[in-house]
Amino acid sequence: MSAAARDEARTTATIHPANSRHSNSHTEGFLRTMRKSKLIAAAAGVIAVATAASACGSSSSGAANSSTSSFNAGMTTVVNPSTHQGGVLRMALVSDWDSMDPGDTYDAFSWDFMRLYGRSLLTWKQAPGSAGLQLVPDLATDNGEVSADGLTWTFHLRDGATYQDGSTITAADVKYAIERSNFGQDTLQFGPNYFAKVLQDKTNYQGPYLDKNASDGVSGIEVDGTDTIKFHLAKKFSDFPELAALPSTVPVPRAKDTGANYFKSIVSSGQYEISSYVPGKEAVLVPNPNFKADTDPEGIHKVTASKIDVQLNVNQDQIDQELLHGQLDVDLDGTGVGTTAQSQILANPTLKAQADDGYTNALTYMTINTQVKPFDNVDCRRAVEYAVDKTTVQSALGGALGGGDIATTLLTPDMAGYAQSNRYPTPGNQGDPQQAQQALTACRHAEPGQFNNNDSLDVKLSARADRPKEVNAAIAIQAALKMANINVEIDKYPSNKYFGSFAGNDSFVKSNKIGLSMMKWGADWPDVFGDLDQVVTPDGIHPGSGSTNLGDYSSPQVQNLFAQYLASTDATTRDKIGTQIDQQVMDDAAIVPLVYNKALVYHPANVTNWFMQPAFGEPDFSVLGVSGS
Repeated sequence: MSAAARDEARTTATIHPANSRHSNSHTEGFLRTMRKSKLIAAAAGVIAVATAASACGSSSSGAANSSTSSFNAGMTTVVNPSTHQGGVLRMALVSDWDSMDPGDTYDAFSWDFMRLYGRSLLTWKQAPGSAGLQLVPDLATDNGEVSADGLTWTFHLRDGATYQDGSTITAADVKYAIERSNFGQDTLQFGPNYFAKVLQDKTNYQGPYLDKNASDGVSGIEVDGTDTIKFHLAKKFSDFPELAALPSTVPVPRAKDTGANYFKSIVSSGQYEISSYVPGKEAVLVPNPNFKADTDPEGIHKVTASKIDVQLNVNQDQIDQELLHGQLDVDLDGTGVGTTAQSQILANPTLKAQADDGYTNALTYMTINTQVKPFDNVDCRRAVEYAVDKTTVQSALGGALGGGDIATTLLTPDMAGYAQSNRYPTPGNQGDPQQAQQALTACRHAEPGQFNNNDSLDVKLSARADRPKEVNAAIAIQAALKMANINVEIDKYPSNKYFGSFAGNDSFVKSNKIGLSMMKWGADWPDVFGDLDQVVTPDGIHPGSGSTNLGDYSSPQVQNLFAQYLASTDATTRDKIGTQIDQQVMDDAAIVPLVYNKALVYHPANVTNWFMQPAFGEPDFSVLGVSGS
């Protein structure tokens, strides 16, 4: 999920399957997603097999259904299942999209919501618990066929699938969508570019906005007729099915593409179309009259509401109170209520019964920019690691329930490869100013010109202004670092511009000497590569803007470990490598893990088909509806 990620993924950011067990042919990706993490496996034990139909369609089989809710029911069951169609589903968002364009977005909620108006080759099963970590075919007929050498993947498209204008979706449209999103990042800067990293590119393709010849394209994508697309890889990439589930595979007809302005006139391939979008104010979706249900045998794209209305740039406390008082149905951010509403919900059994709290596949952390002096010195970075009082940060983020568990690693406890470790232990996780100052002294000897006359250090910390919990966490960090003689100035920026213009804009960061940045990241997909690649390797550093590796961290050791990871199909080997990656980044003190995220998410009783989708770490927005009157 996400920009940026699927910043919140996924989180997710861009978001990923659970793990890496492989077999042969097209079953490889499917079996990988079946591997349970520690937490998900425990939850799976209470999931009953359901045979009754629900609005989630066949893709929800394997999860129990419940017409009444209880605390955490949405973690393992479909709450208030319904086949009712109609009514207005009222949503609100604290910010705005980075872009509604499937090829130019990295917000976790955006990847989740996008399935209402776009069809990717594969998608995540619409189910809670471990079932939701399975990949299923969407626009493709199956999960793909891989060649014996692991270098070619082939997908066939559904026969008869159409856009909102009734025109036929073709394999060439999928090819073009991937080329514009992955090779056209001179124009589309916010989405991930995984395909560009793994495909053969014998001609050094410059993307459709620089190379306007329609017959040109990346050599690694081959189209055979109107319904077959083949991907030729430069090297083995065992996570390729996860790439096929990314929004960048949502088809785009070349003739309708308007580049950076495509978000204004998106051609829908899903069950809804965007009838209006006023940036910063409102987005409205209505059913797509030309969607053909017979091209969707999995029942992924069902119309539930007669209209979906999303109000934008709404204060979090206002969203929460409107949810609690029946004036709103869904918080589209999906990352939990604010502190005021959290107290109300936990104190009221009736409200608490309509809430869910669990791991979100996300980590809240702070990056330390390895390219901004004096943090190019590892001792200065380690000083920050020791100085942070994680207990006050946890409280600021909502406590153990609504915020999460105190974190000491990059991988979350429900992620394969996680191993308990604490590279920078402090008494009670409350920080150790003495240890911090010792490290700071070592740094000062190497970087004397960066310090004040009283041996203190001045540093800037970026945070998102419209995320009160994040701002409060930054204030807690500011207070803790002050005790270690580090003076922190907090610079606050809007969420929808955080990656494009500020913390993710390399030139802005360096010119403004932003050494620390608040960050929350949900896995692009639930395995080690999907979780960490975009935040600890150069793949997440984009020229100009849109970076998700906010610390500009680059390690040859980490990159070599990732290459080994992606060449392997053995789960045990991959888990071991994942642990090594985690430990190397922590040894380099590039990131300060703060909490393994939990989110207290509230849903009114009138909302139907409610559950938490584990691959996104938030509610499954693609199936929600409202009860009939």
